[in-house]
Amino acid sequence: MHKFALLLSGVFALPAAAEMRAHALPGPGQIQLDGRLDEAAWAQAPRHAEFFEHTPNDGRPAAQPTAMRIAYDAQYLYVGLEATDPEPGAIREPFARRDKVLGDQDFFVFYLDTAGDGKAAQFFRVNPRGAVGDGMFTDTGGEDFSPDYDFEAVASRTPAGWSAELRIPFSALSYNAGMKAWRVMLLRSLTRGDRYRLTSGPAPRNTNCFLCYSSPLQALSPPAPAANWTFTPQWLASHAERTRPDGSRTVRKDSELSLDVKVRPRSDWVLDLTVNPDFSQVELDAPALAGNSRFAVFLPEKRPFFLEGADLLQSPFPDEGTLQAVHSRSITDPAWGSRATWRGEQADVTVLTARDNGGGVAVLPGAYGNDFASQDYKSQATVARASLRDGRWQYGGLLTDRTLAKGRGYNRLIGAESSWQADEHTRLRSQILWSETTAIANAEQRLERGAVRQGHALYLDGSRQWQDWDLFARFKDIGADFRADNGFITQTGIRSLQTELTRKFGHEASWRETNPYFNTEYVQDRAGRVVSQKLTPGLFLAGPYDSFFNLEWHGKERSRLAVDAPLLKRDYVHLYADGAPGRLLNRLTTTLELGDQIDYGTGRLGRGGFASLFARMRLHPRLELEQNLDRVWVDGGAQQRTRAFSELAYQWNSIWHFSARDTARLIWQRAHSERKLDGQGQPVAEWERRNTWSLVYAHRRGLGRALYVGATLADAREGEAPRDERRELFVKASWAL
Repeated sequence: MHKFALLLSGVFALPAAAEMRAHALPGPGQIQLDGRLDEAAWAQAPRHAEFFEHTPNDGRPAAQPTAMRIAYDAQYLYVGLEATDPEPGAIREPFARRDKVLGDQDFFVFYLDTAGDGKAAQFFRVNPRGAVGDGMFTDTGGEDFSPDYDFEAVASRTPAGWSAELRIPFSALSYNAGMKAWRVMLLRSLTRGDRYRLTSGPAPRNTNCFLCYSSPLQALSPPAPAANWTFTPQWLASHAERTRPDGSRTVRKDSELSLDVKVRPRSDWVLDLTVNPDFSQVELDAPALAGNSRFAVFLPEKRPFFLEGADLLQSPFPDEGTLQAVHSRSITDPAWGSRATWRGEQADVTVLTARDNGGGVAVLPGAYGNDFASQDYKSQATVARASLRDGRWQYGGLLTDRTLAKGRGYNRLIGAESSWQADEHTRLRSQILWSETTAIANAEQRLERGAVRQGHALYLDGSRQWQDWDLFARFKDIGADFRADNGFITQTGIRSLQTELTRKFGHEASWRETNPYFNTEYVQDRAGRVVSQKLTPGLFLAGPYDSFFNLEWHGKERSRLAVDAPLLKRDYVHLYADGAPGRLLNRLTTTLELGDQIDYGTGRLGRGGFASLFARMRLHPRLELEQNLDRVWVDGGAQQRTRAFSELAYQWNSIWHFSARDTARLIWQRAHSERKLDGQGQPVAEWERRNTWSLVYAHRRGLGRALYVGATLADAREGEAPRDERRELFVKASWAL
């Protein structure tokens, strides 16, 4: 097998790419970080100015002149960037939060693959204001903004456009002395009526191996990997009050210290330790519709400790949110955690263990919906994952364990996976998982030790892209007793097959892409009963102002809500639209469904719809406004045409940038649901309403050095009962040593 893999890696080698050369600086202090590239050192660095259009017309020489230079000394890697713009006055250069350098702005993104194998890369973004974003990029998962690296970026306007300088410490990079030549790619993004993406390598739009077109970086001799460490103590002081519906009132005052430790004994090893971490005050999850769903809602990870090596925990199917064998948010309240991550030339390994104090609920998956068990227990959560790269092949292994305290049982999982990038347009992936569980839910929905249950999960998918056609297929086989308590898997006990065939017509009038497609999906339970099925024709359009449209017809779509329930037939229209209209309205995204909707709470089918709206506005370069609105409504079906169920989730998020380091953020969230039931011939109304206000001032001086001062007001009310009110003030400080 190994010889066969080596043969394939030779036949399907990385596409030939122009080499880039780095300039060795004679000593420190040769480059002052001001964004202007006017030092003599930059004049001596080789200038790479051959760029290609990636969007909207891939393969063409770039019409907007762009250039990159790379230099280094014993401590830093420097990247100099130049952007010439035919319309300098049209450059989009707002203030932005970290990791919010997005398509509504002009920006550069520098990809650095220190393994040199075209599989994964650290990336560093900068916009013309010097706002930054960073993370890990893989061709299977795209850009993951979760990791943060200790780098600096400064940008400056020029008469012809703008320029920027990046200073990246070698200590922030994962490499070892035996690695092959590093590979780099630069992407420039700008929106001028249409969105243009320019790349330093001729990467086509229809490739699923973007990093294959990165360029080897020659004449670079990075310093020998050296040990470094960071200790980040954090202090949180809070004053919280709660008034319950029965009139009782509690006051809680807390002052806590926590500690994060990061040690790099070598640049390819990272050791992390966290003690008594607190994450809840600074970030808020956007409200989501949950009252009319059979399955749990997925929430992304935001907690710093879990973000180191987050790409290594990612499922090989990251586009399928319900197939996460590992999801660190299942660790709800860690008392402490430790982690070791190693990145080698051809392999990566990470091992994480954490003591979870519990809280919330654990998801119990099923074929037709989810049950939930109270997470009123402590447990030890452990995850180990390894990945091996061999030419066009990538292999992986996974072990997880969740052992409940006081002998209440465990959930263990072992798995293997593979991915074959046959060429730049063909990819096959697989994963097989096996679980063993003794933590079983009793009649009170509490987990306790029970008889051993075992289950499996098998995932296979493949994609092929031609000039005029795309084909995708996925198969899933998941046993009824399969569990992944350290992950997020919501549907088990099913077999499913999904396919999608797309015809690509390319440029048609003002549309750069006109792609009709046909999607099918068939899901059955272990007894062979249909759980759901659909045959969906659709049309995808991409056009001016970075706009995208999806129009689908779901005719005779079928869904079964329980084993003994009938198949419900649905007809509805689905529309998705997304675009970047201009400087004031940077981004507008909407989803609309009209037709038959299912009221999952009562199992009824009625006319209704679903609407989702996201808008990002910038009325001033220092002001960000984001609006999120989701709404669903269903009537009572043929017997009752009045509104039977409605739910709304809304978030207003506004950020004022006093400077690049100081911001104030105000969030208002509102969630409201109402259901009308037929109780013994009389209409019965049930409704629930929740409001949350959050105001936070933040001062950030860099990674691990920040001060937050904030207040949160929240209230909830069910029916005619009095409100449940919460108030909290907090101060949180962290400083890296």
